[in-house]
Amino acid sequence: MTKFVHQGSDKKKYVKQMFNDISSTYDVINIISSFGIDRYWRKRLINSIKLDSNQKLLDVATGTGDVAFGFLKKYKVSVIGLDIAKNMIGIAKRKARKYSGDIIFIEGDAEKMKFDKDMFDALTISFGFRNVGSYDVALSEFYRVLNKSGKIAILEFSKPTSRWFAPIFKFYFNNVIPFIGSLLSRKDAYLYLPESVDYFLTRNDVCDKMKQAGFRNVRYKDYTFGIVSLYIGEKHE
Repeated sequence: MTKFVHQGSDKKKYVKQMFNDISSTYDVINIISSFGIDRYWRKRLINSIKLDSNQKLLDVATGTGDVAFGFLKKYKVSVIGLDIAKNMIGIAKRKARKYSGDIIFIEGDAEKMKFDKDMFDALTISFGFRNVGSYDVALSEFYRVLNKSGKIAILEFSKPTSRWFAPIFKFYFNNVIPFIGSLLSRKDAYLYLPESVDYFLTRNDVCDKMKQAGFRNVRYKDYTFGIVSLYIGEKHE
């Protein structure tokens, strides 16, 4: 039986409050719980989309801005980071003081974005797609705000593909990470994490929904025994 809601407006309300509450310890728990591998995953995402300095990127569910800053440093592009949690955006804005370049952070809902159609050359979302209330609505919005040759990259947790690694990871994910969370933050937030992955789409389902939203050349690649998957697609009209 599920402990949490995994779709709709109630899910979004919980996610918003949860990330507001854990914002101050979010970065450090990511580093501790992943042994720093989360930086490697985000780097793979950043390297997956090549951009020119005159292009514009939207980083959805930007959190404290790590992916947004990564694109800014690597490609010198114009970046907007969007997140539903005000406190996460506040931290991202403080971190932005260390950087020069065109980057701003905005509080907003991924399923109802206040951006014009065809506004961005690329859109990324890392570890935030499974937290939206409706996958279809979010993908429709992603498609809308991308220009006709725009690219999308979704980085998200998956079920491990390695038979020997899967039970080890399951124990760690379901027991050790919530324990770390209980010491440093809200335990329920890190109980929600593994359950949200259990209730998330399969890799093929993600690809199918991206195609249904209009994206083409959709593919994915797994990293670290399949713990995470990187989905890539392109808008064609």
